[in-house]
Amino acid sequence: MKNKDLYKEVFSQVHTSVQINVEDYQIMKKQHFPVRTFVALAAIVALMAAMTATAVALNLFGLRDLAFPDRTAIQIPHVDASTGDISYEDRVVDMISLQGYADTPENQACAEWNDFYWDYVSDKHFSNDPTGLDPKYDVYSVYDQTMAEKLDEIVDKYGLKLHRAIEDVPDREAWLERFGPTFLSDMNIGFFGYAYDDGTCAFDGDADLGPDYSAVSYQFHYSRKGYLDTVSLNVGNLADYQDWDYQTKDGVPVKLSLGPHRSFIWADLEEGFLFINVLNGTEGDETFAAVPIDQKGLESLADQFDFSVLS
Repeated sequence: MKNKDLYKEVFSQVHTSVQINVEDYQIMKKQHFPVRTFVALAAIVALMAAMTATAVALNLFGLRDLAFPDRTAIQIPHVDASTGDISYEDRVVDMISLQGYADTPENQACAEWNDFYWDYVSDKHFSNDPTGLDPKYDVYSVYDQTMAEKLDEIVDKYGLKLHRAIEDVPDREAWLERFGPTFLSDMNIGFFGYAYDDGTCAFDGDADLGPDYSAVSYQFHYSRKGYLDTVSLNVGNLADYQDWDYQTKDGVPVKLSLGPHRSFIWADLEEGFLFINVLNGTEGDETFAAVPIDQKGLESLADQFDFSVLS
């Protein structure tokens, strides 16, 4: 099995409360069973705090606008390409929500659930198919009644709703049928993914950016506003990314972030929040991209979607 195939086999799409890790493409395998599975003068500090609060509300800090309040301690998996064995490394990283800016209820709810989830499950073992829980928790990582009550508490606190049902979306043709024939360009292949009944959806894909680049792999995520979605992304260190604004050929304003090994495209749309995790950066990626990507390449990828259809 090739390296890329191995990683994709071990770390595929997720629709649960799993942290997606940038370094090793840690997007945990999609489950088909129910997923219940800094010192300064006081005046300076005060000024910085005021500036930060205003900037976040106005979404001025780029990728930082999506970040959870605190850095997170996680375990990064490493796959031995020859044996398939997985080892883990402890790190403290920046995490972001894929559901919206930090001042939105969707982001805050995701952060609160993730804080609770990883603290609660760290020393426990659960069945993959617990009994006695309401079926409404089937598409969330809810393993017992305590977790169910916490999920309900967060939903009520932030005025959100739960996903109710999920379906597999098998291929490019199915995505074009869902969003229309202009959604993906001819050089943009969307693969297997999933969609919730409310329109939240995700899939993996590859796109050909032309002769100056290698094909680039990406992970597409669209989260409908008003719903609790719990997918989070480890971006390593926020200081490593260069952010800028861009308008796609279809006239949709998006934000782009270019990092060493990963890059991102996101947009706060009328009905949902779009986020694309691009598996390439300024230093390339030995598993997913032979040729590094630059600003022009990332803009080219953004142009291979018609994001206007998401509204």
